[in-house]
Amino acid sequence: MTAPSTPKAFLTLKRRIQLWSLVAQSGRSGITAASLHQQLQAEVDLRTVQRDLETLCRAQALKSANDPNGQGLLWRTDERQPLEIEASRPEPLSPAQLKSARVALSIVTLFEQARHLLHEAALADLRDLYEQSRTLLTRLQRADGRWLGKVVTGTQHLQLQQAPVDLAMLEAVQLALLEGYQLEIDYYSRKSARLARKVINPLGLSYQDSSIYVVCQEEGSPIMRKLPLHRFRRIRPLMARSVQVPEAFELAEHVQRVHLEEAPIRLKLRINSALRERLDHDETPLARPQTLTPDQDGWWFLECEQAYTQGLVWWILSHGATLEVLEPARLRDSVAATLRKAAGYYTQAAQG
Repeated sequence: MTAPSTPKAFLTLKRRIQLWSLVAQSGRSGITAASLHQQLQAEVDLRTVQRDLETLCRAQALKSANDPNGQGLLWRTDERQPLEIEASRPEPLSPAQLKSARVALSIVTLFEQARHLLHEAALADLRDLYEQSRTLLTRLQRADGRWLGKVVTGTQHLQLQQAPVDLAMLEAVQLALLEGYQLEIDYYSRKSARLARKVINPLGLSYQDSSIYVVCQEEGSPIMRKLPLHRFRRIRPLMARSVQVPEAFELAEHVQRVHLEEAPIRLKLRINSALRERLDHDETPLARPQTLTPDQDGWWFLECEQAYTQGLVWWILSHGATLEVLEPARLRDSVAATLRKAAGYYTQAAQG
């Protein structure tokens, strides 16, 4: 893979985040531009550091005051405002960074409690921010700091092991997304068991379950694709060829869902009392809105509108004998055929 050089905008953004972090570590005493320049360990001059600090000040992420010892300006963080960093690019980036103990607490909680939802590559990208947040909270002896270790999450669903991803390829895709250029890739198709060379317009990344998907269009095709990043074998940046984003494109609409039909279906289930309690309006309903009406012997009817996806079928099968699909007939027939086939395996094993 041909590695692209790091764009100037990235270096500027990274440097300003480092500066803000160093200022935050100085606490209420503040710090001078000269001290920051010495600690930064970046190949820039003092005037560049001063310009960065002025940019952060205009964004209300930092504030300054005269040093009583006559050493110039002292820089401090302004916790009342989010950190918005202006990058040197046509569309300025404004990522929210740490601004208070509450934000630090949110970052730590999200990292620790949602880590099973993220790929290792995503966790690696966030780890520095997570460590800074933990350091800040550990230093604070107030309610926010004492909140650490008081929340835990889990899931009853089996989590597959993460697909191996080449971090250099992930970085190459990230750079292409931010800079807006095409990629030439060698992609392994599991269906054909062959490598195919493609030119793609990368439009976004979808971190889902145990994989990272590149949402893209192949050059000359209007079809939106979701390609697993772990099947990329080579990436060559085409920096001179700009990506054209489709009109009204919304990344959230292209999460990797396998739709068995385009239109939603009217779903009618017969569920037992235990599942009915779990799917109650005040608990974890299957849909909003949904209708629950009593049947006989403690069973209930549940009706709602649902997207007809592979995930819906898997959810129905996972609940086994606690529910029965009544409508639509095509879904009922499909579930019944799957259950008959599965039951046949165990029947044959018992007879053998």
